[in-house]
Amino acid sequence: MNMISKFFFCCLLIGSFVFGQDILSNDDDYNKKKSEELASLAVSYFKKNDLKKSTELLFKAKEYAEKTEDYGLIARMNGSIAHQYVQLNLNDKARFYLANAIKQINKLPESDNKKLLKTLSYLEIGNIDFDQQDYPKAIEYYKRSLREIELVKNPDEQAVYHHRRSLYNIGNTYYYLKNDSAEIYLNKALAIKNNYNKEIDYFIYNALSQVYSGRKEYQRAIDTLKIILKNKNDLDKRLLSDIYYNISQDYKSLGNQSEYSLYNEEFIKLNKSTKENEMKAISSAINAEQKDYKEAISDADSSKKNIVIISSIFVLILAVAIIYLLYRRKKERKVFENVIHKFEVENIIKQEDSPESIEVIKKDLPSQTPNPVERELLEKLEKFENSEKFTNPKLTISSLALQLKTNTSYLSEVINKYKGKNFNTYINELRIAYICEKIYNNKEYQSYKISYLAEESGFASHSSFATVFRNITGISPSVFIREASKKFSSKDL
Repeated sequence: MNMISKFFFCCLLIGSFVFGQDILSNDDDYNKKKSEELASLAVSYFKKNDLKKSTELLFKAKEYAEKTEDYGLIARMNGSIAHQYVQLNLNDKARFYLANAIKQINKLPESDNKKLLKTLSYLEIGNIDFDQQDYPKAIEYYKRSLREIELVKNPDEQAVYHHRRSLYNIGNTYYYLKNDSAEIYLNKALAIKNNYNKEIDYFIYNALSQVYSGRKEYQRAIDTLKIILKNKNDLDKRLLSDIYYNISQDYKSLGNQSEYSLYNEEFIKLNKSTKENEMKAISSAINAEQKDYKEAISDADSSKKNIVIISSIFVLILAVAIIYLLYRRKKERKVFENVIHKFEVENIIKQEDSPESIEVIKKDLPSQTPNPVERELLEKLEKFENSEKFTNPKLTISSLALQLKTNTSYLSEVINKYKGKNFNTYINELRIAYICEKIYNNKEYQSYKISYLAEESGFASHSSFATVFRNITGISPSVFIREASKKFSSKDL
């Protein structure tokens, strides 16, 4: 799923709790209140990326909602549970709960609220189809959402925003279908003026730039992206990273090497922002002490004692900063060695040809004996792991299920049961292990840019690669490269 889809899924979840509040505002019924309280709490956990707790709360909220006859409330709880399943890549279950939501929505009397809820449901289904690269089906549901939202008689700011979303999603999907209508719908979305969540303008311009690039109108694409950069201080860093990357590629296509290098460097810099912020914090403290030290010198003609004290403080801070940096380096080196040891152990296990290899790999999981169907699927997964097919950036659970001749729900269940992780984590760990092995054993990989390593291992963007790499290994790609380079140098001696 690309970053833009994630952004709008989040909007849908939060938005689904907003629409329909007028239905419950004067209702003191305990079950309705309890359902709303649990749903609001679920949103808080969702924002913290605690999907497990969020999902548990939503199911409890659904139980309370179903004790009422408030169809809108029941629909919203089903729709939000569907959203959670989308995050877990269980699209079949997501569709089931979306179908339940639509059944409840259809029981509502005709109103703007009913049309808004239908709009949100169709957008969610369209996003599932888009994520599975079924673009014609996605277009069908996006157009249904557009028809519903255009029937709203008294649209508020949020309704206008979802109108723009529908137009944007249609245009963005037409781009992937290489359909000339993409530009028409994107311009329609851009033409609607709305002050609510203006960030959507940036996504529309970004999609338009891709349309122009596809037509080899590279300068026009660049000009469009530069409109967004006028507001770069307001941009999400992930979106800004994508924009820098797209501009660099457009300049590359034009043969403008200097501008390509400029924007490519900006793209790379974003990955280092966390590390730089840490160093800036230390630097700021030292600079502050230096300033105090200089001011003290100018005022300390009559008191050498003050100079000694301030100098001591400054030296102490420098010492603490140096110790901290040395400690962090040592800690990073230890993490690196643990990562290498883990990959080496796993590699030894994978090289064994014994029939029990599947059970050995799962030794840290609860004792389970696969049935014949599960064993066959696990053997197919083992072959998949030994290939490099997981580096395909377009790989989804649906496409892998098709390759392995099974369905997405069963594949997800087996991966969770025998691998101890969800599909996304499973694929990401394979990719990170693959690129770590390349970096560790091939000196030339240690000089490659992070963006190239991200592409090589199957990640759609530099920023997502860096985030996943750190989450899995505990260190950043640049630290891993630094430590691998040291190890490589020691081998040569």
